[in-house]
Amino acid sequence: MPREPERRGQRGEGAVPVGGEALRTFFALELCEEAREAAFDLIRELRGRPRGDLVRWVRAETLHVTLRFLGRTARGQVPGLLQHITSQLAAVPPFLLELGALKAFPSPRNARVVALDLEPEAPVLNLARAVDAGVVAAGFAPEPRRFRGHVTLGRAQSTGRTREGRIPSLEGLEPRSTAPFSVREVVLFESTLSAQGSIYTALQRIALGCKAADAAS
Repeated sequence: MPREPERRGQRGEGAVPVGGEALRTFFALELCEEAREAAFDLIRELRGRPRGDLVRWVRAETLHVTLRFLGRTARGQVPGLLQHITSQLAAVPPFLLELGALKAFPSPRNARVVALDLEPEAPVLNLARAVDAGVVAAGFAPEPRRFRGHVTLGRAQSTGRTREGRIPSLEGLEPRSTAPFSVREVVLFESTLSAQGSIYTALQRIALGCKAADAAS
């Protein structure tokens, strides 16, 4: 795949964590198959446009929504981390989500990342805050950056730019209409670097809304 999810602040980043073998981890939402295919259709279109070869595009199977990137995490930290995250997510009910507009980050004039927004924004933001609260309770530093939920499609391969820019034009493109998909779990992934790109392995799936379900029953 292209590059790693955005590196975020974490206690001990760059040093081997206490507690055994270090993993490279992040929490994310997976897309349903239909949404993944719609996002990848855009990648195929953008890849064929002028300057499409200047971007490192994401592989279809690795499209996701990063909620919190942790980086180096000791294997011994994982059980406690999952316990705190599970506690936080018990109060977050499942919700519906759909792909939004194409965006260029950090700005159209200085674009380095091509991404899709998510709609509605509020429940994803609420979920990311709950994940961050669980991460902090487990002993990691809070996320210093403002969260903005999105699906990364590609990243510019060079800091240099042509007169037209580093990425292809996004004009006239939007994801094809798909049914909203249900978000019912958060996944803890391990990211392993390889010659072909990053390989993501799901370590644990954590359900949303256990407390909400208990209160309704």
